Amino acid sequence: MRQRWPRTLLSIGAGIVLILSLTGVAIDIATSRLEGNITAVDISATTGRDHVPVQLVDEAGNYQATNVLLMGSDSREGQTSKKYGDPDVYTGQRSDTTILLHLSADRSFATAVSIPRDTWVMLPECQADGQTVGAFEAKFNTAFEIGGPGCTVKLVEQMTGITVNNFAVVDFEGFKNVVNALGGVEVCLTEPASDPASKLELPAGTSVIDGEQALSFVRARKTLSDGSDLSRIKRQQAFLSSMIREASSTGLLLNPVKLYSTLDAATSGLTTDPGLANIDVLRDLALSVRGMAPGDIAFLTMPWVERGDGENVLIDEAAAAPVWQSIANDVPWIKPKKASPGTGQSESKVTVQPGEVTVQILNGSGVSGRAAEVAAALEAQGFIIAGVGDADRADYTVTEIRHDAASAEAARTVLAALPGASTVADINASTITIVIGTSYAGVESVVADPDAGTPDSSTAREEDEITAATTADKVRCA
Repeated sequence: MRQRWPRTLLSIGAGIVLILSLTGVAIDIATSRLEGNITAVDISATTGRDHVPVQLVDEAGNYQATNVLLMGSDSREGQTSKKYGDPDVYTGQRSDTTILLHLSADRSFATAVSIPRDTWVMLPECQADGQTVGAFEAKFNTAFEIGGPGCTVKLVEQMTGITVNNFAVVDFEGFKNVVNALGGVEVCLTEPASDPASKLELPAGTSVIDGEQALSFVRARKTLSDGSDLSRIKRQQAFLSSMIREASSTGLLLNPVKLYSTLDAATSGLTTDPGLANIDVLRDLALSVRGMAPGDIAFLTMPWVERGDGENVLIDEAAAAPVWQSIANDVPWIKPKKASPGTGQSESKVTVQPGEVTVQILNGSGVSGRAAEVAAALEAQGFIIAGVGDADRADYTVTEIRHDAASAEAARTVLAALPGASTVADINASTITIVIGTSYAGVESVVADPDAGTPDSSTAREEDEITAATTADKVRCA
């Protein structure tokens, strides 16, 4: 009988949170229980080679670059609720969400590449239950259906030329539990969402959603955006970014009870290779990225072109090659925006002068007079103030800088003046709008360099429209 893999779509969030966010903390509590939560699977028979993960540290004590394949499954097995799809109709399992996560050797950045499930590929030959499967053309997610995570690992290595050191699959109960353990995750919508199948009802603007709502949010397809899997990938990346920002907060790291609850939830639905099944290895991996901030974590989508059948896509080999090369060369796809020592300012120079930027300011902090205070401080910097007022609510945590595509560079100037804020892409924002949150900590001086360019394309870039690349510190509205 074919082994059934964990049932989920985007429980990958738990894996990313576990690996990237729980940093700088001694995770020694109840390790035996946490390790007992993890299911270890040896995929060497499927891939045809011994799957030995790279050692985290070499003989000289230096970290090694690591590639982890994070997978979800659309299996409905064991589910009684049909709002996730009738298990009698949607049989088997496919990897509907797959992310190739690269951790740099110096642990200064991470790159997470989403692979569209509808990518048409030549499946590799894989061993499953003593039989040879594959070696035919099909959708990417078929590899998981016929050969489990091992066949997907083999396919990704075939597609990219990148060696996968570890893998992780998490079930959707684990995903929901992580969101709940975090106390919910904030999402942003440009218009109200209504999905009858999952009963997801959300207003336009920002909302804090629980685990059940989060699962619906990241799985809904036909009722949100253009109904494509590719637009769903963007929404999933935006959610994971928000999840990482929440998990990176000091409130989690300094709260032992909440921290353990999150770790317990993250590991309870986890299936990994034997290397990652050791809680000490997971802890060391988390601690190795303790200096990594959300702005150092890039999310992008594998470049693709239409197949011509109206349903599937093909790998854009020419556009994808630089992505795979950046991983092989251990180079960031988006240049990390590191803070200069003692200033809190980004090394990535802004190019628009404050005097060229018009903003309106809304108070969402709950502190009386805060919008006028910020307006005065920004005006002293040279910013043009279009007006002040109150936001739609008074409990925003992170200060948001909402802007349309044409104002992206100007928004970076505003971001440089407001440390700790996040930019939010909003097609309806005709004027850059600042929504002040409770984390507002003052205005810093900004010096723009109009001649500053983006990094050379052979190394790293600020943004990339082809891959819809962005970093986890940015708020994106679905």
